[in-house]
Amino acid sequence: MENLTHKEQLVFQQVREFISRWEKITIRALQTILGYASPRSISVLLDQIMDKWYLYRDNQDQIRISPTFRSDSVDVRLIPLIGTIACGMPIFAEENIETEIPVSTRLISASKKYFFLRAQWDSMNQKGIDDGDLVLIEQTEVPRDGQIVAALINDEATLKEFRHEGDLAYLIPHSDNPRHKPIILGEFSENFSVQGIFVRVFPGSLFA
Repeated sequence: MENLTHKEQLVFQQVREFISRWEKITIRALQTILGYASPRSISVLLDQIMDKWYLYRDNQDQIRISPTFRSDSVDVRLIPLIGTIACGMPIFAEENIETEIPVSTRLISASKKYFFLRAQWDSMNQKGIDDGDLVLIEQTEVPRDGQIVAALINDEATLKEFRHEGDLAYLIPHSDNPRHKPIILGEFSENFSVQGIFVRVFPGSLFA
């Protein structure tokens, strides 16, 4: 990738900071923070940065960091977004990385691995996880009782609260929709595995 000029670096860094705080990026906000008199100057700099493939605009015209960019900064990590996970009836767990999302290291541990999944349906809406939200998952196969987990059942993914008693495991929904019922499984069944534990949720509207 072609190196950024000093002015481009300042704009690019500010864009990264907006994204790491999950704030909406606007030309006006960048203009105000960086002290430019004209929004046109910011637009030109953004176009130059996009020409160098550090940034791009998605199909909703939102500014995103290019998946080809790899940060060497200690304050941001790029976390992969992997497919979609069901918050209702389980759906097939796609292992394709759609993109990578920068996350402030203040929100995650440097020693742990993470991935994002996109929530679907409404079985966890009483926990603030709605259809379309992005769910940050810490990779682990050993959850504690009562944690929300990303689990695979017959190669299908679902997000539920994990409970166990004896040799049984329970995946419990938290929904105001009565159609969702607990799933009862053998804790050590070959067709069931935990992929990670829920860390936090981010509004899907930010990534629409």
